[in-house]
Amino acid sequence: MRALFPVAAALITLALAAPQPAAAATPSAPCVSPRFTDGLAQNVFPADPTTWVRAEAWVQTPDDSDHDGLPDRVHVDITRPAATADPACHYRAPVVFEDSPYYAGIGPAENWNVDHPLGSPPATRPVTPDWPAKNTSPIISQVYESTWLPRGFAVVHAESPGTGLSTGCPTSGGPNETRAGKAVIDWLNGRAPAFTSATSADQVAANWATGKVAMMGTSYNGTLPEAVASTGVDGLAAIVPVSAISDWYDYYRANGMVRAPFTYQGEDLDVLADAVYSRSDRAICQPVLAALRAGEDRATGDFSAFWNDRNTMRDVRNVHAAVLVAHGDNDFNVMTKNMAQFYDAVKAQGVPHMLYFHQGGHGGAPPDVMINRWFTRYLFGVHNGVEQLPKAWIVREANACPPRQTTAVGDQSGTASLTVADATRLTLGFTVSIPVTGADGTVATATRIITAIPDAQHITLASAVATKPGEHIVGGATVGLACGSANPTPYAEWPDPATGLVTADLTAGAPGVGGLTLRPGSPQAETLTDDATVPAATSANAATSATRLVYQTPVLATNVRISGTPWASLWVASSAPKANLTVALVDYPPTGNGTILTRGWLDPANRDSAATSEPVTPGQFHRLRLDLQPKDAVVVAGHRLGLLVLSSDQEATIRPAPGTRLTVDLGRSNVTLPIVGGTSAFAAATGSGDATAGIAALRSTVASLNLPAREARDLQTKLDAAISAAKACAPLDGFLRALFDQVGSGRGVTAAQAVLLLSANQIELQLGCFSAGTVGPWVTPERVGQAWTRASRQVAETDLLDLAGMLGGSRDTLRGVAAAGQSVVTGRPDACWQVRNLSRQAHGDAAATVTRIADELRC
Repeated sequence: MRALFPVAAALITLALAAPQPAAAATPSAPCVSPRFTDGLAQNVFPADPTTWVRAEAWVQTPDDSDHDGLPDRVHVDITRPAATADPACHYRAPVVFEDSPYYAGIGPAENWNVDHPLGSPPATRPVTPDWPAKNTSPIISQVYESTWLPRGFAVVHAESPGTGLSTGCPTSGGPNETRAGKAVIDWLNGRAPAFTSATSADQVAANWATGKVAMMGTSYNGTLPEAVASTGVDGLAAIVPVSAISDWYDYYRANGMVRAPFTYQGEDLDVLADAVYSRSDRAICQPVLAALRAGEDRATGDFSAFWNDRNTMRDVRNVHAAVLVAHGDNDFNVMTKNMAQFYDAVKAQGVPHMLYFHQGGHGGAPPDVMINRWFTRYLFGVHNGVEQLPKAWIVREANACPPRQTTAVGDQSGTASLTVADATRLTLGFTVSIPVTGADGTVATATRIITAIPDAQHITLASAVATKPGEHIVGGATVGLACGSANPTPYAEWPDPATGLVTADLTAGAPGVGGLTLRPGSPQAETLTDDATVPAATSANAATSATRLVYQTPVLATNVRISGTPWASLWVASSAPKANLTVALVDYPPTGNGTILTRGWLDPANRDSAATSEPVTPGQFHRLRLDLQPKDAVVVAGHRLGLLVLSSDQEATIRPAPGTRLTVDLGRSNVTLPIVGGTSAFAAATGSGDATAGIAALRSTVASLNLPAREARDLQTKLDAAISAAKACAPLDGFLRALFDQVGSGRGVTAAQAVLLLSANQIELQLGCFSAGTVGPWVTPERVGQAWTRASRQVAETDLLDLAGMLGGSRDTLRGVAAAGQSVVTGRPDACWQVRNLSRQAHGDAAATVTRIADELRC
């Protein structure tokens, strides 16, 4: 059955997650002023909708996207407190603004067929029939009014170009949509005109507004706030983007591959624009839709200037609005890469920022208390300390929930003020679970929002508990915050500052299950056969299968937390000149089916750049390096963490006929995992990383490489010294120095062989020779530059960036990138794309170095 809203970006409720309902205001004098308690705006303005001032207008934009010779005008509605209309009150209101293409409804989506040979999409798709749009005059939406007007805000909704009663054309993230949202903010600040109708010359002023604006919304409605913020428009003080797209290429493509949002196979930019095109004139925008179909390029999937026009990251340096971003850790519609790259950028720029990262899928806003505190600070200017709060608020899994609890003091009943042993363990605005014992002795759990924490022994609840005859809360009962969307767990930042990059190698096991280990991988190859008719979850959980490769850790002795972006580096040969590559991380419980945590995709033809397709020679191995979707997940003790390798992904990729074979060289392949605690934590959890055993395995790998005798003996001697030393750091440093000397001099070890020996770096991390954010002294700019600039530009660039990723984006390695820059990184027109990928792995000082490299390349 087709979903009610058949367009992927519309898999939302147009409202944010339900906030606290506004309490009815007590009748008062018409003139009231905002009031703040505990740093939060309170409900003091009238909540009766009959007292609100409503209006509509058409804001003029700088574009003529429908090419009718007139500037586009976007339809807006306005709802504001009565005090803004009374000259005696002298009150102006800040504005909560939502911009959307969805208000007038969504038409039937006619998606592209995806069952065809790679690179040969159908020429056409079914025509979208005409459909009746909703009337949006005079009220476009009533989503936010009941929450924000009683707190003293005004609410504005705007219909995107080509939707509802707005003129212009929809362009699925095109620049005209961004400029339309900006025009509304300009109007609220007196810099742009608005009119009483789409054709009128009579202007409407926004002299009731302070000029301070916050934008928020979910999915497309959350994407527009990020896009408008990237213009740097004055007056946009805060944004709350929920499940937002920061780069439309990363929504409909992945590393050169046509990749759909989950459950919306075959959707693309043109499908979405067609579906939201609710303007009554169905003919005027047809040329614009045709241009979208031509520009999106479903044949190659390559990044292009067309896609860059829909890339908020291009202009993210202009963002100054305070950013409270929300996303689902399991959102495979707008995938988490869109959140992570935007959040990382504003964080690096010093923009006020906070993250709410929950366990759900698409949609899901922060708790109301978080949004209220954000808007109170940045729209009303109240210094409520939000800047000093933890930056990351992550909804933890139920099986990894940290205790946040206290106990009730004495028996209590019929009360909204609960006495507890330590109220500081609880959080204002979060939802507390309270065991209530009934008259018959049964215990039920009541939940209430904490509206105040007056002191260390009391919490005030939104309403009384234990109110029925005989009900009471037993003294000593545990009162706490259960993990869930209402109660995220605070962390200093995201990714967690304690995260270290761990490189795990692969050991053979096909068609069954191989190993995922810190020890060197197997010096052999394994093959899978593509079959897009088999879902990824089925392949992941098959005991044996020819359609996939699976590599698992041993049973975990302790919890392992992933925090950040995993990367896979696979040496792959394809039996065909065109193929898909899909990888995933899987959480395998002791019994039952595993759960796919995150996935990544790459077109082997785009192995060096999403912007450039290169031939794939059947049977020839290529390094395929790809990012998986960023993740924050705890794989608990007793489970296994697994790597799944597929070709086509039934739910997301083009689905060619079965039969293409992918062969993976295990010895040169690995996965890099962002693990809290780094290599030592991963080694302790897996038991596969005993340092002495790891060094011995490394020695065996050296012996298997058939190196010249003198070079092999030199390397093995240093490893023998590491095995026998009380502390192996110095001998391991010597080994790696010798390794890089041999590569740089062109004797002994080749670049490909060196990759097989870099697990020595992981052993150093495990032994505490240096921290995950730095590298050992053996990696100097000179050595890196000498080692890799001797190769061809293409090979050198790929190898250098791959090495930098293996070494955790270390600052010295990145300086090596800069040192080799003129001959390596700038040797290709897509260097900026490469540096952008590299920057996502950087931590601390390394991030600044990557930024400098990007500036040098004029990215």
